[in-house]
Amino acid sequence: MSRRVPLRSSPHGPLTLRNAVGSLTALPARRRAHAPSAPDRARIAAAVAEALDAERARTRAWLHDTLLQQLEFIAAGGYADVPDAADLMRVAAGAATELRAYVEDAGRDGGGSLVERLRSIIADEQLEAAHEIRLVFGEIDGTVEGPEGADLVAATREALTNVRKHARATQAVVSCHVVMGVATVVVRDDGIGFDPRTARRGSGLRESIVGRMARSGGVAIIDSKPGEGTCITLKAHVPLPWIVDQTEAKAA
Repeated sequence: MSRRVPLRSSPHGPLTLRNAVGSLTALPARRRAHAPSAPDRARIAAAVAEALDAERARTRAWLHDTLLQQLEFIAAGGYADVPDAADLMRVAAGAATELRAYVEDAGRDGGGSLVERLRSIIADEQLEAAHEIRLVFGEIDGTVEGPEGADLVAATREALTNVRKHARATQAVVSCHVVMGVATVVVRDDGIGFDPRTARRGSGLRESIVGRMARSGGVAIIDSKPGEGTCITLKAHVPLPWIVDQTEAKAA
């Protein structure tokens, strides 16, 4: 089983701006009482710069996947010949709620279990999509939740958005299974497909799917051929010690 390796992780957790700054206070008191050495200053500056870049990437991906998609939907009149005012108001209200939660730093990891969150995004997407979306679950042992689960759900949402906007599909199938700290979600459609070797990857594929999964220690695999649809496989991992702790807690 693959072990999740967070981007330059440390004893303080995966690389985030909060953890990078927090690592300063973890220095022994006698070291903090003196000015840091040149190597320490360089190391701290590099960690903070990398954490800032990662935070910017996460923010760009979130804006692209949520507000940008919702604004485009509203601006296009819901992609309908005759715009439905009630439908546009629903999307606008949802965008306002999501933005408020983000600004207030509430629920960035999403509420509910992985299963509940997948069901929620598929229900939302089905309201806007003309094609059928089916959700299929395999074994779900509950070992992938939290931030890893949130990134997996967000990448799945962007994959479904791409199906709706580009694939011209009649059906999309989302399958999910979670076993011993490895969660796999596969989004498969019967649309027009594309050649991943030559097609230009927009920010949706590059940042909101591939980049997002990489930043959380996971992986995204894109398989597509012109005329044969597209299959996107997303894998998220949690560290083995976390699984051991959870297993022991359940046994107790």
